[in-house]
Amino acid sequence: MIDEQIKSLLFLRLEKIGYHIIRVKLTNLNGKKTLQIMAERIKDKKMDIEDCVFLSKHISTILEVNDPISSSYILEVSSGGLARPLTILDDYKFFKNNKAKIVLKEKFLGKKTFKGFLGGVDKNGKILLETSEHELKFNFLEIEKANIDPNWSIENN
Repeated sequence: MIDEQIKSLLFLRLEKIGYHIIRVKLTNLNGKKTLQIMAERIKDKKMDIEDCVFLSKHISTILEVNDPISSSYILEVSSGGLARPLTILDDYKFFKNNKAKIVLKEKFLGKKTFKGFLGGVDKNGKILLETSEHELKFNFLEIEKANIDPNWSIENN
């Protein structure tokens, strides 16, 4: 898959300059390709406009040399945003005590989607999620997608 090829191409190069790739996604809408790269600083997991400009120039240079996308495209570099995806196991540790939405690959307790507070990762590598009904444990590989839930304060008022 091209997304994974691009992520592999950029991962170590960006890590060397202090950035972590959250997600790489190539979309094609009405024949218009857009390469979306979500990133953040390793040291504090933040990303501002200056970081986006710096990374955009750096990534453009790498992609021009390696040319993984044969046709024209638009490059978008952004932060993870308020609903930041949780893409690696360390994200579940770093964002402990934040409200999250987790979608599983298979149904568990009759459903695939769970919202609750992240409890980090236990000693066995299980992700902990405390919902209003249960304290749940998931293997990282059981998760289809997960993100910080920015709407939790609205839902709980």
